Amino acid sequence: MKVWSDDLKVEFPIISQDMMGYKNRYVYLSEFPNKTPSTLHGTQSVFFQGTVKFDLQEEKIVKKIKFGETKTCGEVFYHKKENAQSEDDGYLMTFLYDWETKTSEFVMWDAKTMSDEAVMRAPMNKRVPNGFHTYFVREEDLE
Repeated sequence: MKVWSDDLKVEFPIISQDMMGYKNRYVYLSEFPNKTPSTLHGTQSVFFQGTVKFDLQEEKIVKKIKFGETKTCGEVFYHKKENAQSEDDGYLMTFLYDWETKTSEFVMWDAKTMSDEAVMRAPMNKRVPNGFHTYFVREEDLE
């Protein structure tokens, strides 16, 4: 069975941290556009146009979230909700950068529904450069 189409280009697979070392069902991937990075917004940097939820059991794309024509990010991170009822019951989060407005924002989406409508958006005072890898740490884990 062919899992990927030739026009799907992805990187930075992420799963629920609770599933590390175990058989899991879902993986979330950052998606490259089909254009080469040098033709996008006059930059040579890595450019992701969205994130993909892939079902490893059924070997198919569940859904994609597109960031928008002028937005990109680094790696997308998955964090499960408190009292999660399933492996995909969590949030996807990252910093988005808008090349047109030259602004950054922290954005979270529901990983179960993969709705394009963000659960939360928080504008940043400074640009967050692309390329940072992600990891979510709760305040109580820092103590």
